[in-house]
Formats: sequence, C-alpha cells, structure tokens
Amino acid sequence: MDSRDVPVDDEVGSRTRRSLLRTIAVTGVAGALAGCSLAGRSGGSGDDTETPDGTAPPDAPATDVPATDAPEPYFEPGPTVRLEEVATGLVSPSALVTADDGTDRRFVLDQVGTVHVIEGDDLRAEPFLDLTDRLVAVGEGLPNWVSYDERGLLGIAFHPAFAENRRLYVRYSAPSDDEELDHRERLSEFTADDDGERVDPGTERVLMDLPWARPIHQAGTIEFGLDGYLYGALGDGLNPFNGQDITGELKGGIFRIDVDGGSPDALPVGRGEDLDGGERPYGIPQDNPLVGAEGRDEYYAWGLRNPWKMAFSGDRLIVGDVGQAEWEEVNVIERGANYGWPLREGLHCHDPQTGTSSDEGCVDESERGEALVDPVLEFPHFADDRAVGFAVIGGHVHTGSVSAVADSYLFGAFTSSFEEPAGRLLAADPSGSGQWPVQEIQFADRDRLDIQVLSLGVADGDSYVLGTRAALAEDPLSQTDGVVYRIASA
Repeated sequence: MDSRDVPVDDEVGSRTRRSLLRTIAVTGVAGALAGCSLAGRSGGSGDDTETPDGTAPPDAPATDVPATDAPEPYFEPGPTVRLEEVATGLVSPSALVTADDGTDRRFVLDQVGTVHVIEGDDLRAEPFLDLTDRLVAVGEGLPNWVSYDERGLLGIAFHPAFAENRRLYVRYSAPSDDEELDHRERLSEFTADDDGERVDPGTERVLMDLPWARPIHQAGTIEFGLDGYLYGALGDGLNPFNGQDITGELKGGIFRIDVDGGSPDALPVGRGEDLDGGERPYGIPQDNPLVGAEGRDEYYAWGLRNPWKMAFSGDRLIVGDVGQAEWEEVNVIERGANYGWPLREGLHCHDPQTGTSSDEGCVDESERGEALVDPVLEFPHFADDRAVGFAVIGGHVHTGSVSAVADSYLFGAFTSSFEEPAGRLLAADPSGSGQWPVQEIQFADRDRLDIQVLSLGVADGDSYVLGTRAALAEDPLSQTDGVVYRIASA
C-alpha cells in the first residue's frame, strides 16, 4: 500500500502521544489532546494510557504545591475583561454569525445538528434550522484515539444578499453508504422562508459532497469575503501529504467559489465526476490562483493541516491551523500561498515520515518551488514540562467597544487539560510586520476561563467566546454544558 494512503503517525504518533501523556501525568495534568486536532493525537489505535515501554504511567504527584513554587505562565498576562453569559443549554456551540438583514439576530450553531437564534440575551426555543437527521451520529462509533468528535454541523454563512434572496450555506458531516469511508463532508445551499424566520431542510441543494475516510481533520468554517465569494476551510483528512496535493481531492487548504455562478442542475462536486470541461453547481473566480494551471481550480491557498476556525477581519482572512507534534499556529491567508504543512509546523521543520518537529532539516519551499509562508504567531503544546494549550481556535480582530482589547486579534486554545475545562482566551497585536506578540486575557469576574474553547464570534462589534463547561473525560458531546459568553469591559 502507498504510504500516502495511511496516516504516517499511526505507529510513531501513537508512541509520541503516549510520551506526552506520561509527561502530563508526571507534571500533574492528567491527560490532554496531546497537541493534535480537537480529536486528540492523529493516528494510533493503541491504548493511550500506556507509556512507550508498555507500562502504565506513573501516578501524578500531589498538587498542593505552595503558590510561590508555581511555574511562571507561558503567556504574558494581558488585558482584563468580563464575560457575560448570553446562552446556555447547548451541547457544542461551534460558530456564532449574523445575517446582513437589518435584524439584531445572532445565529449559533450547535455541532450536534441545530442552528439557534439569540435575540437580546434569549435563545429561541425553536431552532432556525434542524439538520439532526442528516448528520452522522456525532460522538458515536469513534476509534479510541479520538478524544473529541470533530464531525457534525461545522459552518454557516449567510449570502450577502440574504435579505432579498434568503439563501444561506452550511457545512456538515453526512453519513456515507461506502464502507471504505467514515462519512462525507457536505457544503449545501438552503433557502429560508419569506420572512427569514425558519429554514425548511427540504430546500437543500448540495454543492460539494466530499468523501472523508476518517472522522477528523475536516475543518468546516465557511465565510463570505468582501469580494462576494464564499471561502471555506478543509483539513487534510488525517493524511498529511494532502496539504501539498493540489491536484487530487479538495483537502488541506482554503477554497474560494462563486455561489452565484455554475449550473444549478449540476451534480455536487465530490461524487467522482470528471470536472475537466464539466459543469459545477458553483462558479470559479477567474483570479483563483490555479485557474489555467495544474491543480484544482477551487483552491485559494494550501499547505494547511486542520484549519478548524477562520474569519475575515476586514479584507484579511486569518486562520488558526491546529498542529500535530509540538506547535499551534495562526496564518494570514494570501492568494496562492503555501503554508507549509507537512513540511513545516509553525516556524519549525517537520518530518512527515516520523510526525516530529525540530529545527533541523528544514526546507523553505515545496517540490513545486513555492516559498513556504510562515505563520504570524505560534505557541507550543508544552513549555518546561507544563501544558500550554492544545488545538488553536482561530478568531478575529476586535473592533468593538471593549477598549482593553481594541484592535487585538482574539483567539483561543481549546484546552490544556483532559480532566477539567481549561481553555485559554488570548490576544495578539496584529499591527506589526513580524510575529504578533501574544498575551493571555485575564478576567475580572473569575480566576480563569471555565470552558473548553470551541469558537469565537462577532456581532455588531461585540466579541463572543463559545465553548463547553464539560471536561474531555466527561464525554462532553453527551451533555448540554455548552455556553456562549459575550466579552465585556471589566
């Protein structure tokens, strides 16, 4: 079998994860995502409670260490804000967006299949859209190396002319009747009723229906740019080489399409049809970088691993790309740029055959001669044997009224612990030309952030952070511990 058909970290990565888990146990933090995606360490089906030599990890030491002996925080303490609870009772809130329709509605996705409306500070009882019966069984039937199911209802974007045409677009994970696949990743168009209050699932028109062999690394965010085109994030599907394959299946990059073009009767892309000269259910912007060149016309940028969350801030598209071995990164996306995965991880060299990162054996360009673009910031999974954070959650530049974080890029780290909700909310200064300096946001109303961070959102200048109060060890997708916070002045 070709090695590109198998996740290269199935064996080596399993040993790496066990080493990390042992390190966590030794330092008193009992388990974590070990620096992969939201699904835990990619690859490896062995028992992750064992160490590399097959023995059980040592017991964690007592945690009643005097405060004066506590290690210095990795991130410099940053501005102080308050968190106002806006909505609860969700399972896994995966996005918060608005529609340009003259209302003050905020739409919240719940990963398990529903879209809810927040008006004022109340969550409507009836969902705006319910796709529960079209999704895979989120949280069920997963291999034992998956700590958090990444599948489900993953992205939503309202057409710029939604007030007139009532069209919206959704990314979700659908079941597959092919035993060789885990599921299919679907991008669909829906139409709301005339007053824009509800969406009938029967209005669905599928634009993309992509085969997905494994249950993670599909990303899912979609968003319209100022140019009117729809941008979407696709992970590498747990095959790292997909980040550099621009000719095969759409994986490991950002696509850009024209939802107002194409043939409305064309089959969805991804069902195996030959697209050379064929019809698509969407158009291709003619300035997409691979139009007329080798590669898929849909690509806008590539070389990404698992761009779980992205957002436009003005005309800048900023993406958080979840790391594998040691580093998390944030990238500013430019047309035709290659962001290095799996040849680079953050600012560091990466060996895709071993799944390890170092500062040796670096390459600066792809096999096609493209320069590999550095991220604007990175942070490690561990520093001095303490957990920093696992799985970066991309955010946005705050332009609202909270002066403490004015013009800061707000983003998150999903978690730093397996046994308690321990995400981080971070702020970076995006004004310089080099690496963006990062600080950790402090809270006036609590000692720390009490959720695993799943997403950030923005509406009418206000910034929101979404997550779950359930720890990974508590099977969070079976609980309604999801919460939406609004960031407010201290």
